[in-house]
Amino acid sequence: MHRFEKIDLGTYRGDNYFLVGYVEPDPNDQNEYDPAEDAENYGWSLVQKAESPIDENDEIVGMDTRHDQPHLDKEYLPSDADEEKKVWLDDDYSFKRMREYLLEHWRAYADLHIYYNE
Repeated sequence: MHRFEKIDLGTYRGDNYFLVGYVEPDPNDQNEYDPAEDAENYGWSLVQKAESPIDENDEIVGMDTRHDQPHLDKEYLPSDADEEKKVWLDDDYSFKRMREYLLEHWRAYADLHIYYNE
């Protein structure tokens, strides 16, 4: 998928976070590209920025339309968690709605990431 948009969320509990939106296929003209009309798949991820440039960022939660239906992936959960990592969503989760949902709830997901992983 092609990175389409990035939103810096600032610092929370000592770590830096951002949202990244992505689309598929890659847009030829990003200015004229509308994910709702032009994308086969799209999504957003909440990411904790790595402390060092040589470390990898941590994806905390992702929402996308892969697998033929919108869903949320709880990447913060450890592999041995009793909870399902994938939550299937209604078909009306647009690119914009996913962004708005994560903008509203990102701190709660950051807290869950801290709880399970730090």
